Amino acid sequence: MAFDFERVQSGLQLMGWGLFKKVVIADNLSVYVDAVYGNPQAHSGWTLGFATYAFAFQIYCDFSGYSDIAIGAAKVLGFDLMKNFERPYFSQSITEFWRRWHISLSSWLRDYLYISVGGNRRGRWKTYRNLMITMVLGGLWHGASWNFVIWGTLQGVMLAASRITLPWRDKMAKRLGIPAMAVSGWRMLITFHLVCLSWIFFRAATFDDAMVILGRIAGVMPGPEGLALLDLNILLSAAVGLVVMFGVQVLQERKGSGRAWLAQRPVAVRWGAYVALALGITLFGAEGAGQFIYFQF
Repeated sequence: MAFDFERVQSGLQLMGWGLFKKVVIADNLSVYVDAVYGNPQAHSGWTLGFATYAFAFQIYCDFSGYSDIAIGAAKVLGFDLMKNFERPYFSQSITEFWRRWHISLSSWLRDYLYISVGGNRRGRWKTYRNLMITMVLGGLWHGASWNFVIWGTLQGVMLAASRITLPWRDKMAKRLGIPAMAVSGWRMLITFHLVCLSWIFFRAATFDDAMVILGRIAGVMPGPEGLALLDLNILLSAAVGLVVMFGVQVLQERKGSGRAWLAQRPVAVRWGAYVALALGITLFGAEGAGQFIYFQF
């Protein structure tokens, strides 16, 4: 196979971006998340809520960073692997979220479970039943735990509810004359928070811990007051990484491909971006990269 400079360059860019998401964002956030979720009884609802948001970005940056590194390395070696993430937190429904999150698993669940049990071929209510079966089994795929069963069940319920309510939601938005941009932003916000709610069961060590976290976030279970920021420097490093990542993702949503956009910039701009990425990893990356979350599944 002839050497393809553009392919190697594209692969290295993807690997660098994946490493940035992993060590600057995911690994820094993991310090906070592990400390809070490791002992939820000792923390307030505010701290547990903040840690839940932190975990939402930790798991995304950890797993999408791993996927980017794997896809980039394969590209350098001359192989093309499927994209595994498509900016899932920009989704406007749970259905769209599962088209954008862990695409390889979503495709497998669709092709080998959902379609096998009937898919959408036997009427609306059986379609909802098949969604439930598929997502509960998808939860069990992650581990034999009640937390994963509940997580999968929540995904199934939310997928079914999203389909059931979509015509009504569209009709109400049109009747009230709400601008399309406001509708999109509101749906994105609601979807993100529903996903964060389900992440509690995914991350909590036990069902009892999940109940404590939910109870204190909802304010129905007593606990300490205030928001505990365990290590401000680590959180600031993660925040810098998140700002950069969201800037890139907004660019990707508008322009399609960030790498394609960068390729059209002058040489000085491109190399400035490469140097900034390397400095970001060096200056803000967590010391001692942790294990990828999905290595346990």
